[in-house]
Amino acid sequence: MTVVICMVTNMYPTEEQPGFGAFVKSQIDSIAAEGHEVSLLLIGGRASAWNYAAAIGRLRDMLNEKHFDIVHAHYGLSGLVACMQRACPVVVSFCGDDLLGTSNGRGGVTFKSRGIVWVDQLVALRADGVIVKSQKMRPRLRFASAREKAVVIPNGVDFGLFRPIDREIARKELGLPRDKRYVLFPSMPREPRKRVDLARDAVEVLKNDHPAAELLVLDKKPQREVPVYMGACDAMILTSDWEGSANVVKEAMACNLPVVSVDAGDAWEIIAGTAHCYEAKRDPNDLAAKLGQVLSAGERSTGRDRIEHLELSAVARRVVGVYEAVLTKG
Repeated sequence: MTVVICMVTNMYPTEEQPGFGAFVKSQIDSIAAEGHEVSLLLIGGRASAWNYAAAIGRLRDMLNEKHFDIVHAHYGLSGLVACMQRACPVVVSFCGDDLLGTSNGRGGVTFKSRGIVWVDQLVALRADGVIVKSQKMRPRLRFASAREKAVVIPNGVDFGLFRPIDREIARKELGLPRDKRYVLFPSMPREPRKRVDLARDAVEVLKNDHPAAELLVLDKKPQREVPVYMGACDAMILTSDWEGSANVVKEAMACNLPVVSVDAGDAWEIIAGTAHCYEAKRDPNDLAAKLGQVLSAGERSTGRDRIEHLELSAVARRVVGVYEAVLTKG
C-alpha cells in the first residue's frame, strides 16, 4: 500500500551546510522512490529554539489541510514536535546525540544535552514507533516499553552516488598531487566529539614511517562531492568519542575506501571482516600503526560487497515496514 507520510526534521542540507542532515534527505528521497507520498516539515532549530514551538502549530495546520497516515520525525526534538498532536501515529528516529548527549570536550556531555536526552526519553515513551541507528543506542532508552518497540535500522547508502572511483581520476578532479598519501577525516573539525585532534596526532605519528602521509579534512562539502574525496584518499580515519551510526563509515565502505576506526557506534560492526579495514584504540600510536598497514598494502577494501544489505532502497523498505507495523497496531 501507499503510505502518506509527514516527515518532520531539524536536519536537512542547506546551501551553507550542504552535508547537514544529508542522510535524512537521502532516506526521505528513497522512501518516495518506493512509491510513497512524502511531505516535509523543516524546523530551523539551530536558528532559534522558538522554532520548535512554532513548528507545533505548523504541523497541526499540515495535518488539518491534508490526510496523512503517519508522522515520521528525525531526531528527538523533532519527535517532541511530532508528539504534540494526536491526529496521526508517530514514528521517531533517534540519530545519535539525542540519546547519547553532546560532548563537552572534556570526556563528558553538556548540561544542556542532559536535559534534552531526558526529554527525548519521554518522546520515545510517547511515540508509536521508535527507530535507533545502532544496537548500542537501544540500551540508552531508559523505559522498558520504549526499548521493546525500538527497531535498529542504520541509515542506508546510495550505491549510485557512493561508488569506487579511480584514484588518479579523483585526484585530478580535485587538483590533488599524486605523490601524497591522503588520510580522510570525514567530519566537522569544530565538533569536539569528532576528535580531529586525535586524528591529527595519529597522522603525525604515521609520518615517521610514511612521510608523504597527510590528513585531508572534509568539511562543508555537498554530498555529491564526497565520493570523489573518498576515491582520492588512501584511507579514512574515524576518531569520534561516540556515534549513533556513522554514515561516513558506510559511505566509505561503498567506495571501497579502507577504514581505520575507534569503537564508536556500530563502526566496528560495519567494518568487521572487511579486507584492509581495522579496529583501533583511541591512541595515536595504535591508529598510526593501523593506518600504516593500509598504506603499506596500497589496496582498496572489499567494503562494497560487505554492506549490500544497507543499500538505500533496502533500508527504505525496512523503514516502511515500521510504518506498516504501527498502522496495523493502530
